[in-house]
Amino acid sequence: MYKKWKLVFVGIAIALSGFLFQISLQSVMRPYAKEGFYFQSFSSETMMQTVSIEDLRDAPLETIYNIHIQPPALDVIRAILVRIWPSPDPLTSLKHVDFLLYRLWALLYGLLGLLIFLWTFKLTGMRVAVIAAVVFLLHPACIFYATYLDSTLLSSLLILLMYYLFWKIKNNYNVSITLVAIATLALFFTRSIFQWPFIFLFAFSLFLLGTSKRKIFLFLLITGGVIGLYMGKQYYQFGILSTSSFTGRSLARSVGIENIPSYRKYLKYLDNDSNLERQESALPSVLTRKKKINGATNFNNINYLELNQQLTDEYKKYILCSTPVSQLIISYYQNLRIYFKPSSRFTEHVIVDRIPWRSFYDRIFSFPIFNTLILLSGILWLMRVVKHQDYIVSIGFILPGLCIFFITILFDKGENMRFKFFLEPVLFIFLVSQFHAISQQVYQRMLTRRST
Repeated sequence: MYKKWKLVFVGIAIALSGFLFQISLQSVMRPYAKEGFYFQSFSSETMMQTVSIEDLRDAPLETIYNIHIQPPALDVIRAILVRIWPSPDPLTSLKHVDFLLYRLWALLYGLLGLLIFLWTFKLTGMRVAVIAAVVFLLHPACIFYATYLDSTLLSSLLILLMYYLFWKIKNNYNVSITLVAIATLALFFTRSIFQWPFIFLFAFSLFLLGTSKRKIFLFLLITGGVIGLYMGKQYYQFGILSTSSFTGRSLARSVGIENIPSYRKYLKYLDNDSNLERQESALPSVLTRKKKINGATNFNNINYLELNQQLTDEYKKYILCSTPVSQLIISYYQNLRIYFKPSSRFTEHVIVDRIPWRSFYDRIFSFPIFNTLILLSGILWLMRVVKHQDYIVSIGFILPGLCIFFITILFDKGENMRFKFFLEPVLFIFLVSQFHAISQQVYQRMLTRRST
């Protein structure tokens, strides 16, 4: 009982310390921020994957119901925050929402440290777990995405939670399948890489991990029911079986054809009022708005759906008909090189650009050191898998991570180093656990030799 309370106390201390550190860091760096506020050069309104704060303020339910550009979680959060701190002025509302987002992300930053501590504690011990949590919270990329006004940090936290639950199932802990289903739905509604096929991938992983058929059926019933209803809504409204109408754009970017005429034509198309033939008054503002309150393009305009289909069709032709395999390999290799760049260097950042330990971390968490560490840890892990003949369960455990990795390489270009942060917390724990295990073995052998 004492150890349990000590674990709870230390965990809460890490989460609270992480939150307070993040808030303090933001306060200290505020004088360097844009407009004395933003740590990048843009607000949440500038993001392509968000709708206008004005629509979220004036018609939240209607606006959220009519989102097609991305899963709605981020804008649901923004809609809640604009109700918490309202203002008649849209630009003031935006600043209020972004201020609260910074605070909420600081809370997630602390929770990320807590989850890293809890999982690492079970794999190593108290001392190593505390050090690991602190080390990762100081990671410049972690600080970067805790102050980046999109859903990257939330996605990383949810992926880490999902993997923690899978690890517990793998090691015969009693895990509620309802909790696994809720985590899966959270990923589905947060990040566009988690489309409906992922529920079958997760179900297959659960099967390989030894989950009972009854629990897998319940998992599919919960996730399939909710996702099926949402996909039905998307198809009925927009004619797409996806949570995102950026599919065509992302696919085109992945092979370097984002500058094709149809994309440039669309941007000019929205700028010309006479071209917007579908701007019926019956449609909600979120589907007819051309520009958001700061002048950023509203990609949730209903006319974007046509472009998405055009880009998807041109991608298919490019892949299947007109492009040599060697050229595709070169393009995907470029994506891989971007992926293994430092995650903290996605854009300029007021805080991260001034962190004195940034260069050290960036060398560790990028090519070639990060790749080498993963390779060495993977070899150590495979040796244990072969020793215990734990092949099926191991495949079930690594399968979701491999799919996330390949999707973020094959389906976009340019932001791949940001996508790497989705898996960095999981990979960090993997590295710590493997090197801790080998160090313990070496230590035991040294003790044995001394005793003889």
